[in-house]
Amino acid sequence: MPTSQRSLALLALLAVATALTAQTTVTLPCIKDNTLYEDATGSLSNGAGVALFVGVTGQATTPRRRALLQFDVAGNVPAGSLIVNAELRIAVIQSAFNGALDVTGHRVLANWGEGPSVAPGGGGGGGPAATGDATWLHRTLPSPLWANAGGDYVAAASCTLTTQPLGIAASTPSSALVLDVQDWLDSPTANHGLLLRTNESTSGQSRKLDSRETTTGTAPSLVVTYLLPSQTTTWGTGCTVGAGPYQYSYSGAAQSGTTMQLVHTNGPANQLAANFLALELNIAGVALPPGCSIYLPLGPGIVSHSVVSLDAAGAASTPLVIPNGFPGLRIYAQAAALAPTPVGWVLSNAAIAFVQ
Repeated sequence: MPTSQRSLALLALLAVATALTAQTTVTLPCIKDNTLYEDATGSLSNGAGVALFVGVTGQATTPRRRALLQFDVAGNVPAGSLIVNAELRIAVIQSAFNGALDVTGHRVLANWGEGPSVAPGGGGGGGPAATGDATWLHRTLPSPLWANAGGDYVAAASCTLTTQPLGIAASTPSSALVLDVQDWLDSPTANHGLLLRTNESTSGQSRKLDSRETTTGTAPSLVVTYLLPSQTTTWGTGCTVGAGPYQYSYSGAAQSGTTMQLVHTNGPANQLAANFLALELNIAGVALPPGCSIYLPLGPGIVSHSVVSLDAAGAASTPLVIPNGFPGLRIYAQAAALAPTPVGWVLSNAAIAFVQ
């Protein structure tokens, strides 16, 4: 087929790919929040206050503060969806520390309460805990207690937000947070939200945040992107080739027993490219030279699918057969192409297919 006819055929294929590629992003409001104030008697809380607190203060009586947040995933995302990404957003409204400060989000392991307590003044010292409140000792006052004072949560962080003294902070891409949100969708009773904390090793490093009760600020939110069965989407950014990034996508509906296409655009002209598949995705990516990222898991989890020749426009496509009998299968793909760069190759973005 002449080059001009191949290009026209590929443009038609790309039009189909664009029509079938879909994802949905929703912003979930916080449905419950509270602050845990370090207190030997478990008598402080701020369930209905307009602010949350994290970090370590210089006060001898209540040095540590941790925030609790919960979002209704199952009530806002269709059952059976595939979570592609999740991003936590918070608003810092006051700080005892003028530098950047990492706040980490940890999956909470037990249910907790948001009572009617309101801390007086600025709220930093907490207020008298009321029935139904979470405290440093209580999951819900007057019972039950946390198994561990200060909250029961997974030690490894699900996400990290680098906060400034004022302003909105968003979590960086995190596969752990995506897995949490997927589990909260699939098993709603396991959803006890996140606990926010700092490293708590240095006094005076703390943040005051808007709570969900704020009337003038920005309440915490969870931004969730998901796919429905048979849908596809793309993730990340490919290496720059010429005037733009090396693009990679699926064409066709992701359905058992059908054939999709792996589509390359704006790759290196007249070069060989390899298609790779995996059953997992590292949404944060691992940066590699020449300045782009691999999103498939490094190691034996990557499978080589095929090699194609890119045309003069850096475009190509190759079929991918979806086997019968695997509804719910997730297929992640990424391409690498030879290129006249300092390292001799470039990477595309990643493509995601959720099989129906």
